[in-house]
Amino acid sequence: MKSKSPTYRELNQKSDLELFQLIKERNKEALETIFNRYYESLCRFGIAYENNLEIVQEKVSDVFIQLWHSHKRVHEIKKPRPYLYVVVKNKLMEPVSYQRLKQSLHEGLEDEYYVSPCIEQEIIDQEQREMYARKIQEILDQVPKKSRQIFEMSRLDGLKYKEISEILGVSIKTVESHMAIALKTIRNVVVKNKEF
Repeated sequence: MKSKSPTYRELNQKSDLELFQLIKERNKEALETIFNRYYESLCRFGIAYENNLEIVQEKVSDVFIQLWHSHKRVHEIKKPRPYLYVVVKNKLMEPVSYQRLKQSLHEGLEDEYYVSPCIEQEIIDQEQREMYARKIQEILDQVPKKSRQIFEMSRLDGLKYKEISEILGVSIKTVESHMAIALKTIRNVVVKNKEF
């Protein structure tokens, strides 16, 4: 008798290692769960290496496709989250001139067919989200680039200092120093501009 596949709820409660084991067994829902768990944070991380968000999104998606196709080797991965970050970093450090050309052609075609919704509430909600995002962006723009990357990996992506040091290839002390710089800079900007 064949065992029943875990539900989405059960999959969401599984650890990354358990999900990787299910990916090895060709469970598509496990891959989807890992994708949903890390896609956004990996894209945010990737922006430190490539400014074009669409290229970052494509490369991050490629990492999950690669994970699916290399399912026989998945059992060798002992730390799934740092593994995903390192693979994304490596993919983004590859030459991207072909992707940029392809992307610019795609954007040109997309612009011709783009239709914007005209619902007032959606526009108001979008403007509020953009205003909030701009304020946060203004604060984060004051943080030095490397310190900001480490801050985002820690506070937004939930990585531990040890994981960040492994992913970036720096010491834990370096991670701690950059976090201190980021927090001090953010605190100074917030105190200086009380409207934030």
